[in-house]
Amino acid sequence: MNLWSIINIVLNFITLINSISSIIICLVIFLLVIIFHRQTLTVPLLLACHTCFTLLISSIMLASMATSSLFGFFGIVMQQHGNTKWCHWRGFLIHAVLCVLYDSYILQATYRLFRVVFYRQRILHNFLLYCVIIFIASLFGLISISPVFIRGDIIYLSSEYYCQTPFTNISAIMYIAIRLFLLPILLIAIIYIFLLNHIRQTRFLCNNYHRRSKHNRRNLIVIRRLLLMLTFLISLGFPSMIFLIILIFTGHLVLLTYRVGWLFVSFSLIFLSYMLIQLTRPLKKTMRKFLRCETS
Repeated sequence: MNLWSIINIVLNFITLINSISSIIICLVIFLLVIIFHRQTLTVPLLLACHTCFTLLISSIMLASMATSSLFGFFGIVMQQHGNTKWCHWRGFLIHAVLCVLYDSYILQATYRLFRVVFYRQRILHNFLLYCVIIFIASLFGLISISPVFIRGDIIYLSSEYYCQTPFTNISAIMYIAIRLFLLPILLIAIIYIFLLNHIRQTRFLCNNYHRRSKHNRRNLIVIRRLLLMLTFLISLGFPSMIFLIILIFTGHLVLLTYRVGWLFVSFSLIFLSYMLIQLTRPLKKTMRKFLRCETS
């Protein structure tokens, strides 16, 4: 076994371990919701479950890709890991579910916007409304990324042992980068920057409204944490964007482009799964109670 194969096996193995870790965290979140919150499901919990589900499916797809690549580099020939229909569907689903994942954070940002700025408009905090919005947003995410599948841009990469849109297909990769990564990041950043400015302005205008001021201060802390989470959403696709820029300007595809790109995605999925607990107050409180019971 040569050095190139060893490097790829190590990177794939780390990606697989990270994906499994993220799957475990997501399953723990669902267990917490089912056991402790099934009777009191709120909009924040609903949005958290939606994001958690997309994190879970993304992690499963990524674990499947890493496993397929590991089998390939170990020289283990299995029909289900070759150029099959499942391979092409998996290549599409990893892009589609990541697209829905980014969109789920737009929904969370929008809910916080409504909660802070339009807190008197009860219709904007309706549980059933968000059930419908989640369904429509998820469907839109799947449909909007489907052109790469319909056009046949997802192909089997014999050097990686799985199917994906190749970086050499510049038009398809640019479309994925803009729709999946750049547009959601831009929208999320705009919403949170607007919220920060709104809260800072209202802090000076709410001296006679102590309760609302206290509520805004709490929201300000949460939004700062969400901005930290936004940096990890950016890091999720940042290495791939760098490799794409190198390819466009030099015409050279870095050998470890796919491996390093998915490795960063796997690390980000773990952090986003963990932050989902930290940023959802009911889940955070339940987890603390559960851990206290376990240690007492």
